[in-house]
Amino acid sequence: MSGDRTNDIHQWGRSLFERQQHPVTWAGHVLEAASLSLGRTTEIEAALKMAADQTQWSRGRELFDRVRRSSLGSEGRLAEHLLFRLAELVGKLAHNVAGPYPYFDHHAGWQIGPIAYRLAIEVDDSALQDRLASALGSWPATGPGTAP
Repeated sequence: MSGDRTNDIHQWGRSLFERQQHPVTWAGHVLEAASLSLGRTTEIEAALKMAADQTQWSRGRELFDRVRRSSLGSEGRLAEHLLFRLAELVGKLAHNVAGPYPYFDHHAGWQIGPIAYRLAIEVDDSALQDRLASALGSWPATGPGTAP
């Protein structure tokens, strides 16, 4: 991707995240859409359960740490690694909403759209692309399947 295109994707991700009234729940829906095609580990299941249950959000850092430990072995498998990154973001967002100080970066959620977009391009599965687009709410001006 060119520098301008990368910047456009990041701006889209920021705008998309900032429009969310319930960002943790939304992030969980994006993770769920991705996991339907890519499978669910126990860590992915835990992230989905946390996103759906506000009473668990204060344990977001714990979830993030658990997912991060598992994700370290996935770096050679890009689609799996991106799925784990989405699960990590669920933990970060939940912690930022309900967990104790110190918080994760305020802009952590801006990454959800760009990671899902990259995943859709990497996997090149129209059903996955449709589910992700629905969960996200939109694609950037040129969505997956179009030339960047």
